[in-house]
Parts: sequence; C-alpha cells; structure tokens
Amino acid sequence: MILVPSLVYEILKRAQILRPLDDIARELGQQPESLMRYIEEGRAKGLFHVERKTAERYELTEEGRRRAAEGLPEYKLLKSATCSGGACVVDLNQPEADIALANLAKLGARPKGRVLELDEETYRKLLAAAEEKQRLLQSLDVAPREVLQEFLKRRLVRRVERTIIYVKAAVSLAEVQPAEVKTAITSEDIATGRWRSYILKPFDLSAEPPEYPAPVPHFFNEFLDYVREVMVGLGFEEVRGPVLEVEFWNFDALFQAQDHPAREVHDTFYVQWDGHLERPPEDLMKAVGRVHEEKWGYRWDPKKALNPVLRTQTTATTIRALAERGDGEYKVFTIGRVFRPEKLDPKHSMEFHQLDGIVVGPGLTFKHLLGQLEQIAKALGMTKVKFRPAYFPFTSPSVEVYAEHPKLGWVEFGGAGVFRPEVTEPLGVKRSRVLAWGWGLDRIAMILLGIDDIRELFTKDPDKLKEYYSRWVRYRRTTGTTGSKYTY
Repeated sequence: MILVPSLVYEILKRAQILRPLDDIARELGQQPESLMRYIEEGRAKGLFHVERKTAERYELTEEGRRRAAEGLPEYKLLKSATCSGGACVVDLNQPEADIALANLAKLGARPKGRVLELDEETYRKLLAAAEEKQRLLQSLDVAPREVLQEFLKRRLVRRVERTIIYVKAAVSLAEVQPAEVKTAITSEDIATGRWRSYILKPFDLSAEPPEYPAPVPHFFNEFLDYVREVMVGLGFEEVRGPVLEVEFWNFDALFQAQDHPAREVHDTFYVQWDGHLERPPEDLMKAVGRVHEEKWGYRWDPKKALNPVLRTQTTATTIRALAERGDGEYKVFTIGRVFRPEKLDPKHSMEFHQLDGIVVGPGLTFKHLLGQLEQIAKALGMTKVKFRPAYFPFTSPSVEVYAEHPKLGWVEFGGAGVFRPEVTEPLGVKRSRVLAWGWGLDRIAMILLGIDDIRELFTKDPDKLKEYYSRWVRYRRTTGTTGSKYTY
C-alpha cells in the first residue's frame, strides 16, 4: 500500500481518466498552480501521467474592449440612420464615418457624397450583419474563424497560446491510501505507533533559511509606486508590456536601422528562446520594412526583426500602445525594468527601471514637450532640470534631460523628443503628433534621495534601509513645495 497526502489522493480519485488539471482544480476548490507541486512530485514517483497540449485562443485588445463597450464604427453609423417611406438615410458627417464605410463597403454599401442612401431591406440586412459582428466581438468563444481573422486584422483581438495540462492516474485507488503529512512527530506518536500511518516529510538541509523581514518598507519600491501615482494624477493611463521582446518592437518600429551599433551584442542581451512570442501583425511589419528600405537604403530582414531580446528600453511598450491605438488624443505611460550589458559601477547597472511616456494629439509641438517634461519633473520634486540638444533615431527634435545631484553634480537621467513621421506613419498615426520620453528612474531616485551609488537602491542592509527610508519620508513631506526651473 502506498501512502499519499490526502490532496494527492483526491487528485488521483478524479484523474482515473485523462482530464484537464483546470477541471480537477475547480472541483477541489483550488488554483491549478497550487496543485502543480503535488502533480510533479506524484509524477516523479510514478503516480501520475502528465501531458501538455497547446491551445490557441483569442482575447480582446484595449481597442477591442473599447469597441465591445461602445460599439463598432459601422454598427454606430447604421444605428444613426433615419428611415421613412421604405428608404434609410445615413449622414456621414460624424466621427469615424470613414472607418465605418470601409467596413460596410465589403458588404456592398456605396455612399453618394456625404450621405449613404439605402432601401429599407438592404439597410436591415446591413444592420443585422453589424449587430451580429458586435455580438461576436462580445462573445469571442462562439465567433467563427473568418470573423476572428477580420478582428485580428482590425487589431480588435490578439491571438494567444495557452498550455493546458492533462493529468491521468498511473495507479489504481486500491494501491494507495490517504495519509497525513508530518514534519515532526511526538513521543506519543512513537509510543502508540501512529507514526507508521504518517507521511514523514524529510528535511532539506540545503534549503536557504528565510530572510529576516526588513525593518521598514523598501524605499525604492515606495518610490516606484509614488511615480506611478504622480503619472496617473497628471492624467496618464498606465500600459504594460513584456520584458522579453522581439527586436521589431524594441528597435525596428522605432526606426532604428538593423545595422545600428546599439543593436550589437555588446549593447543588447539577445536571448535563446524556444517558447511562444507574439508576432507583430504582418501588415505592420511590411509597412515598417518599407520605411526602413526607403529611408535607410538597405534590405530589411523580417527574420532579424523577430529575434528575442531583453528589452533595452520601455519605449518598446509605449510604441506597442501607439500601434494599437493609432490616431487620437491620449496620454499613456509605463514603468518597468530594462536590460543593457553595462559594467556595474556607482552610476551604471545592467538592469534598471525606466519611466516611458507618450502624449498623442493634433498640433503638438516641441514646446509642448518641454512643458510636459517640466510638469512631471515639478510633480516629482526636481527643482533644477536642464535640457541639451541630442540625437535619437526615432525623434526629432530631441533632447537629453539632466538634473542636479547634491554630490555628483549634473546627471543625465533621460531623453525625449517628438516621434519622427518614419515612426508614426507606418503605425497609422498620420493626423496626430507624438511627444515621447524615457527617464531612468534609478537615477532620479538617486538625485531626489541624495544616493551616490546605484547599487544602494537594492541594499538589504537593515541600517541602510532605515536611513534611506527616513530620507524617503522627508522627501515626501517636501514634495510639491517648490517648482522646477529648466534651461535649454
């Protein structure tokens, strides 16, 4: 008889045939992740057969969620029609009418000037088709593949792959017996012989003991959360993206030539990765490739654009948001880790944090950019900020941003500029201009808290944690009491 933990016995009882782990977890009121340790231990002991299968599904993008809630352009356009006497008239002088017509044209709708006239029967058919498409956008699980492909081209959905784990018992229930797991036994357990019915869990003497809890909250985590609060307070929406990126989003979509020195191995961490990576839309890759070949004068390689890298800049995330949302008026930001093969010293690290942001809208200028940067600096409490002209492949005009450190003097902590048309136009942004910046939050924390070694931001020394947390508390008390001044 094999003694097994009670939870393992319950899993075996439900896995007499091959079943998805998700279903078993649901029946047991557990999360699948919490059962995986028992499954893997059981598999190693010959109790379970485990299979992994990849399933494809579709999920709404941010644009798709907005359209599901507000309505597709063609649906809203048709709902605005006025019908009488067997005819329906749609006024095309309304927002997104052109987008709606482009989708209705596939169904045979042809406008006359700025008016779309339809007989009532045709109108009812078009409206029914639009209503069905709207319903399917809200119920992707029942949407046919051709509709999903259309949604994919319109960037309303994204394709994702998920690994589903299937489990089957490798032993019969007659061969196993549930038992209590014990890490310690008492003298009574020994005297009565109860210990024979226990599963005695061995001690792993190689395991690291738990670390002593920090005496105070970690000041740098508090600082990152505060920056997030500041940006939201200034009207920005947070977006997030993966740390493991393809070169396309990290470089190509930013008009950085494939032979640019920054893309060499001494400036970028390239990754050997056999797992899934989301492929950029084909039409977007072709548009970006055409701009590279036309402007840089070389043969653009789509295979290189799909190489996995650890992102070197969080602009890879904001450029994703720009590609997804396109033209309009909005402000987004992201905070995340980035990686570069730097030599670790007081001012540099191979892993650090960036604040990246974009402001999108018609008529924006370089002057607006400087004003926006000053507003963020002021909100964070930086009293002296200086801009210097700079060059970046993806912005023009561009600046480097400096602030005065109490010990190190003027320290560069970021770059900014107006995205070039070569960046925005392939993404479908043609009416708006885009202000963009990337700031090193580690250096900003050093400036604001008077820390002169970047490695101290990750200290575990209890005394230093107390000291820096005290500086953080004092900083928060004084934040916002003075404005910032900048020079150009």
